Amino acid sequence: MVTAMSERGPSFGRRLPLTTMVIVAALLLTACGEAATVPAAADHGLGLLVVPEPDRPAAPEISGRTLDGDDVTLSDLHGRIVILNAFASWCAPCQEELPELVRAWRERPDVAFVGLDVNDSAEAAKGFLAAEGAGYPVISDAQGTLLAMFTASPNRGLPVTFLIDREGRVAGRILGRATRPALDSAMRALS
Repeated sequence: MVTAMSERGPSFGRRLPLTTMVIVAALLLTACGEAATVPAAADHGLGLLVVPEPDRPAAPEISGRTLDGDDVTLSDLHGRIVILNAFASWCAPCQEELPELVRAWRERPDVAFVGLDVNDSAEAAKGFLAAEGAGYPVISDAQGTLLAMFTASPNRGLPVTFLIDREGRVAGRILGRATRPALDSAMRALS
């Protein structure tokens, strides 16, 4: 669509559809790195996208050292639903979502929660997590290289939560702050 220019400037009413299309394309490209994936259920109010079973790509092989010094590998969690939350202690939406994640983790022991601490210091992340009582494993991703395995823009997309099904496939994601309704919907969709 070409935007007409007049002496008064651009016609913003005509740019809205193009702007909307660009935003939607950017969200799809940063979701799971799978532009061909079509959502079975998308609740844009929750930031939740669930990928249909036949279209789910294998999750990248994420492994690393946790902030506590243990080693974690996602493939060791096959057979369980995994909620992989990428965050940083300095990120305001990440600070808002942590209590929701911790409550869901405590209430759903059948679901494996794993954190991915991106572009953050270990000390800041440990204090941040301890303040809310987060006891699930958190892998340090100081350079954002593990997150980059999921998305094209690892440094600009925090927070983002990836949903991994029991077969180890990327089943969806929550863009932005993970709310309890979005987490509950995601876990229901994968159960």
